[in-house]
Amino acid sequence: MSPGWLNRMKHQVILMVGEINSSSQHFSSNLIIFLVADHLVAQHVAIKMLHQRVKLVLDYVKAVSEGKLKPNHEILREAFTLSHRLPVVQNLQFKEEFHSQSNDVGLIIYLGTLTKAANDINQLVNKFNLLHDRQSRRMRFFF
Repeated sequence: MSPGWLNRMKHQVILMVGEINSSSQHFSSNLIIFLVADHLVAQHVAIKMLHQRVKLVLDYVKAVSEGKLKPNHEILREAFTLSHRLPVVQNLQFKEEFHSQSNDVGLIIYLGTLTKAANDINQLVNKFNLLHDRQSRRMRFFF
């Protein structure tokens, strides 16, 4: 009963974290933010389109029930079939699974951020050690 788009998003974030780990110098955090934002915008557009279509079907059913439109049984059967295909959002199991997967995605993004920060700190320490080692060699040369 898990939403497929959330699993795809989690998989994409895992791939991004793997890319950060393998080549963090070439894969900046701004690119990650851009990719996640682009994916979320696409999801928003799809949800908006679905909302408009469901609203259209609901308006038709209301008009038929009020007697403003003549009932078309084929359209009403399709609407009935569609209503039974949609998942039940009020289910407690759905809510628990949704929150669990949302937390997983958040933790994966947090892990990617921590990995990037740890790599940046590691590079800073390496540069500091390299500079400190060069300065100590110069001092030994003068004495």
